Amino acid sequence: MAGIATDSKDNVWIVHRGAGVTMKKACCKAAPVVMQFDPSGRLLQSWEGAPGSGYEWPLPNNEHGIFIDHKDNVWVAGRGATGTSENQILKFDGHGKFLLQIGHRGQGTGSNDTANLGQPADMAVYPPTNEVFVADGYGNRRIIVFDADTGAYKRHWGAYGNRPDDAAPRTTPNKGPGDPQFNQVHHVRISRDGFVYVADRLNRRIQVFTIEGKFVKEAFVRRASPEAAGTVSSLAFSAGPDQRYLYVADQAEDVILVLDRQTLAEVGSCGRLGRQAGQFVSPHNIATDSKGNLYVAEDLGGSRLQKFVFTGDGQ
Repeated sequence: MAGIATDSKDNVWIVHRGAGVTMKKACCKAAPVVMQFDPSGRLLQSWEGAPGSGYEWPLPNNEHGIFIDHKDNVWVAGRGATGTSENQILKFDGHGKFLLQIGHRGQGTGSNDTANLGQPADMAVYPPTNEVFVADGYGNRRIIVFDADTGAYKRHWGAYGNRPDDAAPRTTPNKGPGDPQFNQVHHVRISRDGFVYVADRLNRRIQVFTIEGKFVKEAFVRRASPEAAGTVSSLAFSAGPDQRYLYVADQAEDVILVLDRQTLAEVGSCGRLGRQAGQFVSPHNIATDSKGNLYVAEDLGGSRLQKFVFTGDGQ
């Protein structure tokens, strides 16, 4: 389970690494990489990129994030594993018809390259400006913004709004001042009131910016965790008009955290390490629907999707 998203009809989309599925029986094969389900879990459609189709689909097992925009177009990122250089994101319509590629495999030159990406993890489209914001963070160390229709470059920035510096060490300090550079930009989501929330996973923090890239605030999330993985893997908003809560997939401690979106203070959590219902093994990516239901995609040893039904009174 590499990525998860919901569309305008509350259908659930996933992108998974099908090449990593080991078949033990000759009768079976891995499912296509992109799959769409209705809210009950019924499969609606599935497809994947085809070689020679005029675009560069990520190499096997390099798929990462998925995002469904306000026009129900499907965006897919290719993180790239060690030794590869997926420097592109792809846009399709809701039936898998190719629409746009931004960047090209093997052509990235670093965090200040405005034409290519550097192992992008995920992306989000902001409807009022029709811009796609890319969490360009496995190789590069930035948020970069393009026109969502033409792919034209708009702007980019690093931690605190600084210019990204690839020569700076990738540190993971667990106390003291925050790293002046991003370490691993793993996820990005944009609130209805126009703030960009960035998951800097290995630095165990969330940074918030304006749409233009001005730094607003940051919060460290369980910074003292002894686990090696980062504590801020993925972000999702609650469904009310004010998006009161921010959900965080803590991949290090196998838990979903609930933060007050304004203060970024932790106010609750759910789950723990385990394979039973309601437990997690590596919660990698999360999404919410219009009713406030939460979907959690687990990778590594988890390899599954779980749905949590919202029952509270304060969305």
